[in-house]
Amino acid sequence: MHKRSSSFNSLFWRLAAVFLFILLLFAAISMYIFIASTDEYSAELSQKLNADLAEHTVQEVAPFIDNGVINQEGMGAIMHSMMTINPSVEVYVLDPSGKILSYVAPYKEVKLEKVDLAPIQAFIEHGENGVIEGDDPRALGEKKVFSAAPIMENGAVTGYVYIVLASQKYVSATEQVLSSYILGLALRSVTLVLLISVFIGLIAFWFFTKHLKRIVTTMDRFQDGELGVRLAEDGGQEFQQIAMTFNGMADTLQKNIEDLKGVDRLRKELISNVSHDLRTPIASIQGYAETLEMKLDTLDLTTQKDYLGTIVKNTKRLNDLVQGLFELSKLESGQMDIYPTPFSIAELVHDVASKYRLISQKKGISINTILERKSPQVLADISLIDRVLQNLIDNAIKFCDEGDFINIELDINDPDSVKVRIADSGQGISKEHIGKIFSRQFMDRTERNAGGSGLGLSIVKRIVNLHGGEISVESQLNVGTVFTFSLPKAG
Repeated sequence: MHKRSSSFNSLFWRLAAVFLFILLLFAAISMYIFIASTDEYSAELSQKLNADLAEHTVQEVAPFIDNGVINQEGMGAIMHSMMTINPSVEVYVLDPSGKILSYVAPYKEVKLEKVDLAPIQAFIEHGENGVIEGDDPRALGEKKVFSAAPIMENGAVTGYVYIVLASQKYVSATEQVLSSYILGLALRSVTLVLLISVFIGLIAFWFFTKHLKRIVTTMDRFQDGELGVRLAEDGGQEFQQIAMTFNGMADTLQKNIEDLKGVDRLRKELISNVSHDLRTPIASIQGYAETLEMKLDTLDLTTQKDYLGTIVKNTKRLNDLVQGLFELSKLESGQMDIYPTPFSIAELVHDVASKYRLISQKKGISINTILERKSPQVLADISLIDRVLQNLIDNAIKFCDEGDFINIELDINDPDSVKVRIADSGQGISKEHIGKIFSRQFMDRTERNAGGSGLGLSIVKRIVNLHGGEISVESQLNVGTVFTFSLPKAG
C-alpha cells in the first residue's frame, strides 16, 4: 500500500513538472512573439506616420536645379529644419538607378554607394500595405523603414528622395530603451500569468488525481481480500466509466469466487456421499467373498448361490455408481458432446416402454403409453434422450409396488416444444425432499434401499438442460409422482 501511495505521489509531481515545463516554454515563446510583434508594430507605425515625408520634401525643395544639378542650398535649408524637428531621419537623393548623389546624415557615416530600388518602387506603388524595409546606407546588410518619393522633371523620373526614418545611433538607443521596457513588461506579465497558471494547474491536477488515488486505494483493498468494496460512480464521465468497469469486473470476480466456493463445497459433499455409497457395496462384496473363501467347504450350494447373487448385485450397483459419476462429471464439465438430429419422440417412447414392460410385469406394474398418431419430431440427441427416458422409467419402477401403474404421454400443444410426461402411482416424494431430488448429493433412505446411486435424476436434468429444455416434478406421498420435461421441435 505504501509503495503504491509513493508511486501515486511521484506521478502527481511528474505531471506537475511536465506541466510547469510546458508553461515555461509557452511563456518564452510568447515573450519572443510579443517583443518581435512590438518591434514590427513600431516600425509599421513609424512608416505609416511618415509615409508622405519624402513627397513633402520633393514639393518643398526642388532637389535638382537643372540638368541633374543638385540644389545644395535648398537641401541644406530643408534638412536643417527636418533635423531640428526630427533628428533621427536621414535624407538621400538618388539618381534613377539608385546611386546616392547627395545625402544629409549624422557624422557622414555612409557605407553604400547605391541603394536597391526594388523596395523604393514597391513603397511608391503599394506604400499602404504592410511594412516595407529598404537598405540602410550607413549599415551594410541592415534594413530600415523609410519614406520615398520620385523626382519628376518634364514627366520623367530624374531621381528619388529616400529618407531613412531612424538613424543608426537613434535606433540603437531607442532599441535599448524599448527593449528594456518591453522585456520588463513582458517578464512581469508572464511571471504573473505563470504563477496563476501553476496555481490553477496544480489544483486541477490534485482534483483529477484525487479520483485516481481513490481508485488505486479501492483496488488495493480489493486485492487485499475486501471483495465487497466498490468505486463510487461520480466525478467526470471518464471516471464514471472506470468505476462502472471496475465494479462490473469486481461483481463478476466475486460471483466467480462464490461459485468456486460453492463448487468446492459441493465437491466435498459429493466425495463424502460417494465415499459412503461406494463403501457399502464394497464392504458387502468383500464380506461375502471372504465368507465364501473361508467356508466354501461347509456351505451348501443354495447358500453359495445366495452369496454369489449378493456379490453380483452389489458389483452391479458399484458399477452403476461409478458409471453415473463418470457420466455426470462429463456433463458438468462440458466434455460431453451432443449431436441433435430430428427423430420421432413417440417412436422412442414406445421402444423404451416396451423394453421395461417385462421388468415391470414381474413386479405387477403396468406401463401405459398415451401417444398421438401424428406426433411431431424433436431435435435432440437420440441416445441421450433414450438415457433420460430409461432413468425416469427405472426410477418410477423402483418406487412402485404391485398394482401400481406408469403412464407416459406426450403434450404437443406448444408450438415450439414437445412435453414428455411420466406419471406413476407409486410412493411419492415428501415436500421436504422434492426440491432436492435433482441435486447430485441427494439420495434418501428409500432410494438407498432400492439400490439407487442417487445420480440418475442429476444426469437427467443436465441432459435436458443441454438441449435447452426444462424438467419439473410434482408429487404427493402415497399418491404418486409426475416428471415432465420438454424438448425443442424439429423444423
